[in-house]
Amino acid sequence: MNENNRWGKGQGGDAGRGGFGGRGGQGGGRPDWKRRPRAAAAKSVVGETGAVWLDEELRGVADLRYDRGREKTGQYLVEGVRAVETVIDRARENVVAVYETDGVAWNRALLDKGPGRIPLRRVTEGEMENISSTKTQQGLVAVAAARSLRVNWETARRVTLVDGVQDPGNLGALFRTCAAFGFDCLVLGKGTVDPFNPRAARGSSGLVATVPFEAGVNLQTQLDFLRQKGFTILGTSPHGKDTIESVSLKRKVAILVGNEGKGASANLLDQCDAKVRIPMAAGVESLNVAVAHGVLAAGLYQRGE
Repeated sequence: MNENNRWGKGQGGDAGRGGFGGRGGQGGGRPDWKRRPRAAAAKSVVGETGAVWLDEELRGVADLRYDRGREKTGQYLVEGVRAVETVIDRARENVVAVYETDGVAWNRALLDKGPGRIPLRRVTEGEMENISSTKTQQGLVAVAAARSLRVNWETARRVTLVDGVQDPGNLGALFRTCAAFGFDCLVLGKGTVDPFNPRAARGSSGLVATVPFEAGVNLQTQLDFLRQKGFTILGTSPHGKDTIESVSLKRKVAILVGNEGKGASANLLDQCDAKVRIPMAAGVESLNVAVAHGVLAAGLYQRGE
């Protein structure tokens, strides 16, 4: 709903790319987010494999592990074979450069399957260790523009509303379940973790670049907007009268999920059209937010309405 959020902008009808953080390019040259990362100076860093010299470019890549680096450049880090392949294959225009270690197995042919050249640079194991955000890195990372696909509110029928989810891995998993079960978009409420956080991007398997979303949204206002658009808004509660299989629905449905510790806020739940429960064995109080969303999304998908 937010017309000026950092990533997707408003409810525009087109499905183009939304905005992103960082500086806009000026003049007729290459936009800043398309330039390969570059820090102010090279630096020697010490990792598990000993001291490693990172040049300006690799220091710039390493900076994307942190909020300040992503905010400054409008770029983010894509890590792992599946995530990198997904972004190259499905959001090629966003990819700035790819970095690999010797011997890593991945589909390099994707680099040539589309317009424009994607730079590929070979790095050492020590360099990869120091530009990656995880100790179990797979020897392959990419830098991409932190841009989202705009939400097309004229055609959207399945929406996930995210209220203050803080764990990046959970947010990444929400992107995966939305993609798996045919959801049109996510709406990330204020206080939700950065979807371009390395763990979120990795947890999404690259799908943060392919599933439309809006961020920094006032969800109270968004619920009013969705209701005007004809959506049934579902919350979850262990005391809900219905399940996802039995609840009465309109053609358009939005599912509200909340913070890992507190769940969705009471004010938002009170505005939902229905609260559904997830049947569980005795002795289990709740499910992880991403697991619960997956159960509901799968149930909605199986209804086929």
